[in-house]
Amino acid sequence: MSSKTILLIIAGLLIFVGLTKPDFSFPVKPVVNPVVVVEPPSDPELKKACQGVIDSLKAGGSSRKTDAVRLSSLYMDLASLIEIDGEDQIVKNTEEIREANRLSGLLLRMNIKGKYPGLATKANDVVVLGIGDDSVELDSTLRKTAVETFRALGWACYEGTK
Repeated sequence: MSSKTILLIIAGLLIFVGLTKPDFSFPVKPVVNPVVVVEPPSDPELKKACQGVIDSLKAGGSSRKTDAVRLSSLYMDLASLIEIDGEDQIVKNTEEIREANRLSGLLLRMNIKGKYPGLATKANDVVVLGIGDDSVELDSTLRKTAVETFRALGWACYEGTK
């Protein structure tokens, strides 16, 4: 066989692959969603407040599933950050919780401002319901409530993907 014939065969195969676009992903393992979703909040008031977050996400556009999963993961990470207590304590008061919440969205560069009507307000309502408006030191009870609040937000965002 001449080199021209070999090149024509290879070119023909590449054109065939380009036109038919076969799925060669069989050797690749499927991507597992890394989000750990907790149970729905046990507090009926918290669950009711989370419904606004779910509704806001569901009113969003085509990228809502991706955005909601990232938000869910973010809120679960914030819950873990708040949960750290003892010598390794990072978050010490409710103002630091609010600041961590504000900064974390910016760090992820989510760019969702205005994309989901009322989402910021509804999420803030959930946070205020959980930890209040005042800046106070976290005791063990308030820390636990804050963790439950952010896990509830994580759950609400995950529910918004459905």
